Amino acid sequence: MLTKKIKYNSQVALMFIVFLLVLFSLVFRFIGDMRSESIKKKADEIERQRIKTEFISTIENQYKQMEKLYQAKEYDKVIEVIKVFNQYGKSDYKDLAKIKKEIRLFYLKKKLDFIPKIHLNEYMQLSKDMEIEEDKSTQVFIRIPRYGQYFYPSDFPILLEGIALSLTGDFSDSIIWTSSIDGEIGRGKRLSVRLSIGEHIITATGTNTVTTGSMETLLYIEADPVFIKNNTRN
Repeated sequence: MLTKKIKYNSQVALMFIVFLLVLFSLVFRFIGDMRSESIKKKADEIERQRIKTEFISTIENQYKQMEKLYQAKEYDKVIEVIKVFNQYGKSDYKDLAKIKKEIRLFYLKKKLDFIPKIHLNEYMQLSKDMEIEEDKSTQVFIRIPRYGQYFYPSDFPILLEGIALSLTGDFSDSIIWTSSIDGEIGRGKRLSVRLSIGEHIITATGTNTVTTGSMETLLYIEADPVFIKNNTRN
């Protein structure tokens, strides 16, 4: 009976020892993994700091290269360089803010021929990628009519079309249209108007409730030639 008890106790002790060995093995592996992860993070941080230090030490050369790309109108490449400047806290370096805004306006103007299909979210994402959220300006553009266009009363109504964009949204529906001769002639993105005879400076004004932007265009309204009047009567 005593022998069986001793044998049982020995088996329990052996199982306990095995359990401790497995537990210690797991603990050591966990500590090793944590240590490896910590070392990896530290190495990554050192590498990031090295790259940052290298970038800052050559920042003037980087800026000059970006200027060359900007002057060559390779704006996609310029945006990639701008992102690096932003990443390392140099978004206000020299004329970088001005260049950001000019590129944003370039892409916005490029879309004006496709106003009905303009992707506002894409435009806003581009602005955010370039970190110019602080720009609260309202940009207004007149798409129709072309500058200096001539019209006769027989052409009425004349279509006016514009767009007003800000980083906070599309405010085109609230555009106020005015004429230097007829005063306020309507509101909205698109407008059909009948204007007095004369030289009109047409102004489109939009606001995002914080800032106001505007654009002007010139058009001429001339009396219908006699042959047009005669044909109209007939």
